[in-house]
Amino acid sequence: MRKAFPVSIIVGFQSTCDKRWESGYWKVTGLVAGGSAAREGIHRQPLHAATEGTPYLWTGLSVELHRDDAESYYFNIISDTPRVFVICSQQESEPLTPVIVTLSYDEAASYMETDEVVESVAMPAELYRWVEQYVLENYLPEKRKKRKRDNWKEADSDRSGRR
Repeated sequence: MRKAFPVSIIVGFQSTCDKRWESGYWKVTGLVAGGSAAREGIHRQPLHAATEGTPYLWTGLSVELHRDDAESYYFNIISDTPRVFVICSQQESEPLTPVIVTLSYDEAASYMETDEVVESVAMPAELYRWVEQYVLENYLPEKRKKRKRDNWKEADSDRSGRR
């Protein structure tokens, strides 16, 4: 089973009409699963004729799976809406630049704690099947253990000195 899945990220401009000083913001609007990962790095290309706010397709990215994140992948795929998390960098007045794509809640949360831009999109079926197979092969949830209660009557009598 392959441990990396090539993806491309679509970044678009969302205009806002309720703010006086801001015309809008850049956000991740989609993900294309499959293709081939570029060996030269991440590249940006406009999706149509260049205008202000043109959506861009970022290629050369891939999702990698790691055994120590298997539990996080498991919780992602059993959630109501499995997500793909895209960690981005942003320069002022420039589109978001996707840097890392992950399926791990834990990895995304650690980037959020450092104030990085973390966007998420719905997980496409191809990625879902791929990570599901990985989880089935590499993760076994721990059985829940029922806690045993102490006998509180004995503990109470021991403290009071009575028997």
